[in-house]
Amino acid sequence: MTPHSMFPMPPEVTQVILGGGSPIDLDALHVHSPGEALHFALNYGYDMSVPVQRAAVLRVYEDAVDFLEGVVLEGTDLHVPLEVRDLQDPLELLVWASDRPRNHRGRWSCAILRVMHTLFHVDHNVNLRFLPEIQRQVFNRYDQYLVCDEGRWCLRGAYEVPLVATERKENKDRVSMLLKMLHKPENVAETIYDQIGIRFVAEDQLGVLMVIRFLLDHHVLMPTHIKPSRSRNLMIDMEALAAWSEAMPPFFRIQDLTLEERRELSQTLAIKTPGKDQNPFSSKEYSAIQFTARTLVRLPSPATKALETLQTRLQTMGDTELSDLVRIPELLSEQEEFTFFFAHEVQVMEQSGFQSSRSGPASHTEYKQRQRDAARRRVLQGILQEEPC
Repeated sequence: MTPHSMFPMPPEVTQVILGGGSPIDLDALHVHSPGEALHFALNYGYDMSVPVQRAAVLRVYEDAVDFLEGVVLEGTDLHVPLEVRDLQDPLELLVWASDRPRNHRGRWSCAILRVMHTLFHVDHNVNLRFLPEIQRQVFNRYDQYLVCDEGRWCLRGAYEVPLVATERKENKDRVSMLLKMLHKPENVAETIYDQIGIRFVAEDQLGVLMVIRFLLDHHVLMPTHIKPSRSRNLMIDMEALAAWSEAMPPFFRIQDLTLEERRELSQTLAIKTPGKDQNPFSSKEYSAIQFTARTLVRLPSPATKALETLQTRLQTMGDTELSDLVRIPELLSEQEEFTFFFAHEVQVMEQSGFQSSRSGPASHTEYKQRQRDAARRRVLQGILQEEPC
């Protein structure tokens, strides 16, 4: 048996397993031959001797190169070198990323592998395969109370709450998901909670609180299904809200306030400085209440559609006896639902903050640029300005 040196421990142990870091922040791998590369890929999840799996890896490699060129490197003078962008066997990247001492080819191999790893997590997120039906079930909870009368939105149920606007995010595109994951420590698609989401815009801080109260009163939002670590309050001063609630006169009604009294109260309730939960990519001018709610989604068994299609075809052919013979009706009744909780993002804003999000530092365009800059620094470690790696 060949002696093997166990120590010192490699960075995969010290930085990732023991240190809690992300694998895409490693500056190199330890794959030193084609045989080791094949074994690495097999245990990663891809058997490169199977044509369909090999083709899938090649597609992800090509997409990663396109993403680097079209998004990460946009606005720079950098380009993916030819020696790493036109490979027939992307497993070569694993060996090159393990080269010591570090060289130009090895750094670019690492950059491509970082994007490929992220793409694998995007493309294998099982929720995305059912997203249209998930969206329908999630948004139905809100749509039953959203009403638009002559261009004016409101929430209408046991009572009514006026809205300035409402928007929904029906899905992040692949590029947006990649950008978001490339600056997240976890770097996995399951931790993207805003694949779909809904935004309510109220007149002021009081209106924001009324929207949230309405959603709770009508059980659109269930406190039991709110993810605590994802709640962000960048709008309401909790101490001021508690003081006002305690001093509130009996039988208080919002509609009894004059416009001036309501304006002053909203200013009193407005948060003065953002808390520690401020998203590092959001502008300091961004103001909203944001939280993640989970909805129990119910999907039919994957076999149900196939059985129903077969049953329909047999009926069309007039062969109902065969349908009964293979027990299709019984098989359909035996199929269990596929159920799981799906997280979606809810934002509630007041109209001045909503308007500022359309332009300037708080705009979505500026937010995405800050994300891209962060992803670029992370992916191109050792390449940008020839930083040490």
